[in-house]
Amino acid sequence: MKTKPAELHEMLDDAKELQALGLMSNNDVQEIAARVSLREFRQRIAAVRTMSASEIKAVRARWGLTQATLAYTLGMTVDSVSKWERGEITPSGPVLRILNTLAVKGPDVFAI
Repeated sequence: MKTKPAELHEMLDDAKELQALGLMSNNDVQEIAARVSLREFRQRIAAVRTMSASEIKAVRARWGLTQATLAYTLGMTVDSVSKWERGEITPSGPVLRILNTLAVKGPDVFAI
């Protein structure tokens, strides 16, 4: 059964009332609040989308990046980028998250 965000906030409010009555500990209320916050955060984050070799190459080309610059941005090797673009290997989940972000926001999102 999926819990709706409104229901989660109602549960948190109920927990706070029980806490005020001395029937629930501060730690339990904090744990519930943390879980509500995490659920809301997860709903705001886009799913990691897999990318084909041609999509990775297209993202790199779109932003005018060399394989070396993309590798540096991702903290990877040029060999890894080359293999992704040839379809020999696929990027891991964390790298895909960064590639998804790069595709939408461009490389400047990583500049300090």
